[in-house]
Amino acid sequence: MDDANTDTAQLGELVSYLPPRIWYLTSNGQDMWCRRPYGFLFSTGEAAEVFAKAMGTGDALFAVGLDAGALISDEMLAGLRSSEVTRLFIDPSIDAATGDVHGKILRLAPMN
Repeated sequence: MDDANTDTAQLGELVSYLPPRIWYLTSNGQDMWCRRPYGFLFSTGEAAEVFAKAMGTGDALFAVGLDAGALISDEMLAGLRSSEVTRLFIDPSIDAATGDVHGKILRLAPMN
């Protein structure tokens, strides 16, 4: 996972990068599954679940979809930051040869 394709995002900018409905992986139906410092967001539930299988975490992960505006809030971003998640992959993919995760990464800007 590298930061070569990284942008710093404020709340309004983050929502503009996302489709109207966004999906994330969870094991409990609420909390976003992450690999600190990375979180993962997807355009479709199917893409999220394919990614989870490819990651081979051993966790029983499934996709939850929400309106992007409802998911991306100041509270949610503060929660990610307090959990030491500082970068969000958007529609990541896994390189089959190396296992590296690639995709657009948005760096969470520090809270003002």
